[in-house]
Amino acid sequence: MARTLDPSGVSGKRPIIEEQDFMAVVLVGYGEHLYPFNEGTNVLSKALLPIGNKPIINIVLDWILKSGLLEILLIVPPSNYSALSNHLAENYSSASYPRLNIILKKFTDGERDEDDANTSGLGMGAKPAETEGTARVLKRFRSYIKTDFVLLPCDLYPPAYLSLSSILDKHRSSPSAVLTSVLYDPPEVIREHEEALLSAYDRRSSELLMLQNMDNLDEDFEIRSALLEAHPTLSLSTRLLDAHIYVCRRSILDLLASRRPRDLDSMKVQVIPWLVKGSWQKGLARQWSQLLCPPDEDPLLSALSYSTTSRVTRAPQPESDSKSGAESPDAFENGMENSQTLKPKPVPHVPWHCQVIISRPPVPEPPAPKGKEKGKPIPVAEPEYLIRSNTIAGYWELNRRFLRTLSSSVGATPARPAFDDPTGKAAIHASAQISADSLIGEGTKIGERSSIKKSIIGRHCVIGKGAKLSGCILWDFVTVDENAKIENAILCTNLRVGAGAQIKDCEFGPGYEVPSAAVLKGERLVLGQEA
Repeated sequence: MARTLDPSGVSGKRPIIEEQDFMAVVLVGYGEHLYPFNEGTNVLSKALLPIGNKPIINIVLDWILKSGLLEILLIVPPSNYSALSNHLAENYSSASYPRLNIILKKFTDGERDEDDANTSGLGMGAKPAETEGTARVLKRFRSYIKTDFVLLPCDLYPPAYLSLSSILDKHRSSPSAVLTSVLYDPPEVIREHEEALLSAYDRRSSELLMLQNMDNLDEDFEIRSALLEAHPTLSLSTRLLDAHIYVCRRSILDLLASRRPRDLDSMKVQVIPWLVKGSWQKGLARQWSQLLCPPDEDPLLSALSYSTTSRVTRAPQPESDSKSGAESPDAFENGMENSQTLKPKPVPHVPWHCQVIISRPPVPEPPAPKGKEKGKPIPVAEPEYLIRSNTIAGYWELNRRFLRTLSSSVGATPARPAFDDPTGKAAIHASAQISADSLIGEGTKIGERSSIKKSIIGRHCVIGKGAKLSGCILWDFVTVDENAKIENAILCTNLRVGAGAQIKDCEFGPGYEVPSAAVLKGERLVLGQEA
């Protein structure tokens, strides 16, 4: 029997098996939809965005560790490498996690391909490595991935009822599955800020049958009758979003390797929809079965496949009359490296499919009334959703959910940590009012007669005399001068709010300075801009 262990040395967690059957691959993007957080001086990595003063990447890594996985490949933009390297060294050191192996790589560290010659001059359709899509990034780093793998975003906040272990077990229990994807039902406040997605799945078998952005669908879109006949319990939905959680068979990387690099773009927009379509289209499924479900290799044939003198057989190119374009699924379908393509020998068709897990919050049961409470309305627990912080709306919702959790856990106890500054003065003045559903970071100073309600204050902030904050999120090293009034605002790192300023419903990027006595409402501003 395999020996098991706990990576942190703390009991009570899922045991970890030495032989790992999955690697976790975490991609860190640039946060394109997080303006104004992503512009200004000292921009914080998307992976380090604070949720309740805790970087979101910690939540993702801890979720991975609880599943028993110890092999993690973390691929980041070059500009984020140093900050994330320092963060991992401080929080996930080998001393604390002796069996954990986190491989941190920059986008530009992957294997170079034939299109890189054009990249230096940014010739026809070429992209610099740091702006390439997730599919091409995975192709570049396929040599680091030796097993099946789970592809994850860096900005995921999973609900308590959805463990990574259960997702991996779902994939393990389906030998013919090449992909297990997670779709989720988001709260309305987030749904209205996301691109609408059309998904089709079989309610009985959990097979994923379609995944397309609504913007990419033709007006006369139709569903094939063969698909309806094969799946009479098919469901269509436009309410679900893609969580960017993909459990993948290792052979998917072989599929990516067979494509022209310039035709690879997004896993979410391009590759996953194509895989899903290919799983039920008989001709396409048969053509790609040899690649996705290879038979046991003969050792001699395996050795010949690495030979520089033998000809390499590539997977067959399916016919398509669809429009091309690097960002479309059809471009991926048509992007065969024709220079090395040979007509394959007939092989038995091995069925394969894609499957889905739908994450919806369970319907909460109202607590039974007790004693004098009988006959009185009892508050129902708020549903717990899967949420990503890849948009401003998602980031707001995650922090608000954290505050609601904090409020329910601390009851009526005020959040007044006993920090002292080096001079011996109390960091939080005795006359300051701090609500129980607020969080105060380490080293923060709060002046006399100031008021903080339903807010998260980062580390080493300074809140001046008489300042009033309600429903706010302050990152580290923020200064709020005296008598400023701030409501429903996000203030990024190294930001200053002048004395007497009035701010409502705003988000400000790193290093921004709000002038004294300014009145701002509904603004999103970065350093150098004026309201």
